[in-house]
Amino acid sequence: MKEPAPLQRGLPPQQVNRPQEQLNRRLSRHPVRKFRLSSCVFPRGCRRGKISAVHSRGMQPPSSFSFPKFRRLTRASEYQRVKREGSVRTGKLLTLGVVPVQDSDLCRVGFVTSRHVGGAAVRNRVRRRLREIVRQHQHHLREGIWIVLVARKDAATADYRALEDEWLRLASRASILL
Repeated sequence: MKEPAPLQRGLPPQQVNRPQEQLNRRLSRHPVRKFRLSSCVFPRGCRRGKISAVHSRGMQPPSSFSFPKFRRLTRASEYQRVKREGSVRTGKLLTLGVVPVQDSDLCRVGFVTSRHVGGAAVRNRVRRRLREIVRQHQHHLREGIWIVLVARKDAATADYRALEDEWLRLASRASILL
């Protein structure tokens, strides 16, 4: 018995008996897509052709001002724990919830901006500002605490300096600054 041509091996049975030129014509109409290197997405800080080491939690120097995701509260249960067990300080622009955590050696922070603050663009801007403020002052915070910052309605119209002053005032009232 004659073995089918290499192009015919992966084809359905109804196409196996077609002449070779018809199969080649069909395949040439649907060429295989080629991907260019310029369309690839590289991790931040990584150049083409270079492999960068992934930083683990313990590899960051103490003077680093990065604010990675593991320094943030991400689960709903973590937010509920701060609400249930923590103490609350309220200001005109922000509400600060703080709870000490025994098994955590890091200070972790979560941010809440509800729809009362404004539309999506406004909420994202307020969240970015709050994240930057906490990032700048993260080395002045005590270790082993979880913090939840809730933006109030007036935070949408406040400027960066007003938000930072409110954060520092509430953090000193909650005794979480070193």
